[in-house]
Amino acid sequence: MIENIRKYTGLIIFFMALVVFSLVIGIKDDMFRAGVGGQGILKIDGRIYSDKEFSNLGSGAFELTSSLARSGDFGLYQFMMGLTTGATSQDDAAEKFFINRILLRQAKEDFGVHPGEQEISDYIRSLRAFASPAGKFDEVAYRNFIEKGIGRLGMTETDLRQLASDALASQKINAIVGSGLGVNRDMVARSMALESQRVSGTLARLDIDSFKAAIKPTDEEIKAYWENIQDAFTTQPLRKFTYIIASPAMPADGAEAEAPETLAEAAASDEEKKAAEAKKAEEKAKKTAELAELRRQKQNEVDAKVDEFTYQLEEQKGAGFEDLAKANGWEVITTELFAQATPPAALDINLRASSRGGKAADELFRIEPTTDPVSKLSQPIAIGENQWLVARLDGEEKSRPKTFEEAKELARAQFIEEKATEAMKAAADVAVAKIKEALTAGKSFTDAAKDAGISETREFSKVTAEYRPDPATEPLNLFEVTRHVDPGSLAEVVAEANRAFIIHVASREVEKKEDTATRIDTQLASASRQNEMAAFVGWLTDRVEAAKVEQLNRR
Repeated sequence: MIENIRKYTGLIIFFMALVVFSLVIGIKDDMFRAGVGGQGILKIDGRIYSDKEFSNLGSGAFELTSSLARSGDFGLYQFMMGLTTGATSQDDAAEKFFINRILLRQAKEDFGVHPGEQEISDYIRSLRAFASPAGKFDEVAYRNFIEKGIGRLGMTETDLRQLASDALASQKINAIVGSGLGVNRDMVARSMALESQRVSGTLARLDIDSFKAAIKPTDEEIKAYWENIQDAFTTQPLRKFTYIIASPAMPADGAEAEAPETLAEAAASDEEKKAAEAKKAEEKAKKTAELAELRRQKQNEVDAKVDEFTYQLEEQKGAGFEDLAKANGWEVITTELFAQATPPAALDINLRASSRGGKAADELFRIEPTTDPVSKLSQPIAIGENQWLVARLDGEEKSRPKTFEEAKELARAQFIEEKATEAMKAAADVAVAKIKEALTAGKSFTDAAKDAGISETREFSKVTAEYRPDPATEPLNLFEVTRHVDPGSLAEVVAEANRAFIIHVASREVEKKEDTATRIDTQLASASRQNEMAAFVGWLTDRVEAAKVEQLNRR
């Protein structure tokens, strides 16, 4: 037998080698398919990544980065925002973070960017999340974070160091891809000077009310106007309901007025007084607990009744609503038709424990009736502090275009508003032409405005970028519309919903500050970082497109 085996030694070795080769190939193929195990969910640049890899390098790392960035580290925040640009949700942000992090790691190899261990340690020690109140690195806080903070994410200290390495590499690659995108210091200085101005001048105001009063359209004009836009005038949908509100019969608070101190109590020793007070507190706590338990039982009782009521209604296909309600001792109320915006007072009540918020009537108008009678019933709606509302839709009038008679007053008001706005803007333009001519002739702005028919003027002084205009008398964008206007000239007319402003700029002066040079340097550095970030995001976008990312779990 042994001799026979020896005959085929070469063949056996060949087959063993073939088996080993097959295993190796199989392992590599599996790793290619889904990283190091798990279900393949993303394919990036031809490689499939598993859900385990995504959890570690994507969702877990994204949550870790978010947590650290919330401590006030702008660098980490910038790193996170760069990798999640364009995300529309938390899940989308985690996925973008993973994809871009994978591409960033590829770029580390392409650019030869490999932060050293000491550089990584220094970076971690600089993070605000691990700083003591004095601003120095807190070893205890760091160790607590490593041992207790990141374990829930399935991450280790090694994962944190890898994240720090990628954040450092991101900064360096930012600078590489953004090199050459210089920022002109003179432009920054001019822009800062514009923002540091103090503008003074005078306002002339036209109000729309006088123009409205002059517009008196006929019914024929209103009808012609309405005919072109009649689809814009519709009635509100109306609904009618029968409903009950179930409230638990809660016991009264039962708080008793504290009895005045007796002579015996006043004469008692301190220890006796303490013992008496402790006994009173114990009795009070006992009564409070008993009251809370009784209220809980009452709430449970009404909850069970409402649940049974709803179940029986569904079993009976909505029939017997009134009889079932009366059997439970609940008052049955039927409304008239009403709009969602104007419900009866009893239905104009806040929802309880609803993430959407809103009123009870809002939930009733979400009912979508079908041919099934049960569809006209609401589920129990939690309202007030402890009540339940159950309603049945009895009838509705859907929204429809209004007739001319119904829409007439609304159409009239809208017609007048539009025509008055047009007239006000036209009057402002005419006034501007007259004022410019008067200013050229040497008149003051106030006199020129009066000659143009505007008697109401108001001066403003040293308005800055931080100035908050008085909305009753000034345009909200006063600084923005005046900061580029030459002194002695007029700004563009500011037309708002119910008024128009003509603005004369008397002077513009730059507010000089001692730290101007430092502030320019700061703005220059900030603008450079923004340019680098924009270049980096654009570069990443190109990399993502070239990588042909596929979402395998969404096919």
